[in-house]
Formats: sequence, structure tokens, C-alpha cells
Amino acid sequence: MNTGTISSRYARAFLEYAVELSEDGTAYREMAVLQQRLRDIPEINRRIMDPTVSNADKQRLLEIAITDGKGKVSGATASFLKLVIEAGRAGMLLFMATSYMEQYRSRNCIVPVKLTTATAAGDERRERLSKLVDKVTDCSQEWSHEVDPSIEGGFILQVGDYRLDASVASQLRKIRKELIEKNNRVI
Repeated sequence: MNTGTISSRYARAFLEYAVELSEDGTAYREMAVLQQRLRDIPEINRRIMDPTVSNADKQRLLEIAITDGKGKVSGATASFLKLVIEAGRAGMLLFMATSYMEQYRSRNCIVPVKLTTATAAGDERRERLSKLVDKVTDCSQEWSHEVDPSIEGGFILQVGDYRLDASVASQLRKIRKELIEKNNRVI
């Protein structure tokens, strides 16, 4: 079995369990935090993969990562983490968290929308883009915003799997490519 299949199956079972406990929304928020922490802090991955660290310590580490040490994770998430760690699948938690989030969004008709701009975007721009996205989808939207000066201006809007690149950097690359092609035909 490959990582994607295993992660997807664990995530599906976790989602069904969390729904039974009416903790699916809480688990979704916890998986979003866990996903971000596993990406941003490589030391967490090293510790949960370390065979000298006890399973209880691994679970405590993950719970602290999710809650910042301020409280407890939901019962569904605690049970899920324990199951994954005891099964020796802790190294796949990033994939499982990502799969859980995708399955939760699909089940609840939530579309992720990511806006990338060269500078901080104002509420007016986001509002206009939100109306544009409303025309394309009937689902609720989960917005995130990233500032990336390398796009030089304009914006990149990612709605689920679709991408609208209206950045200055992209337009400049396109013009450059066209000029090179035109120049090659002349020669």
C-alpha cells in the first residue's frame, strides 16, 4: 500500500468517528493546526519518528503542538493520535491531516480559496474576489491570504484546484516568452 491510500483510509475512519462524536469541526481545526506545525517544525517529525521516544511522549508532544500547551485536544483527536502512534504510522500524520481536511471540506461543501498578492490586500479587493468566487461555486469559502512580493503586482487566486494568475510577474514572463518566440522566427 502506498502512503496516499493509507493516509486516506485513516483520515476517512477518523472523520466518521469524529462525526459520531459530533467533534468533526473541532477535529478539522485541530488537523489544520497539526498540518501547519508538522510542515513548519521539522523537529516534531524527528521526535515522533524516534524509536527511543515513548508512545505516550509522542502523543503529548503532538497534543502540545496542536494546542500550544493551552488545554486539551478533542476526544476524537486524542483517540486518533493514540491509534496512529500505536500502529507505527506517526510518520504519515502530515498526510493524514491533509487528507482529513480534504474529506471534511468535501463532506461539508467548503472550498479553500487562497489569495496571493504582492502587498497586503484590502477588504474591498477581497470582497470583489469573494463575489467572483460566489458565481463559480455554491459552497462556503475558506479564505487564506499570502503576501509574496515576487509576484510584483496583481494577484493569484486559487479556488480549490483552479488557479487564476493575474500577477505582473506572470504577465512579464508571458511577454518575454512571446518576444523570444517571435525573435526565433525572424532568425
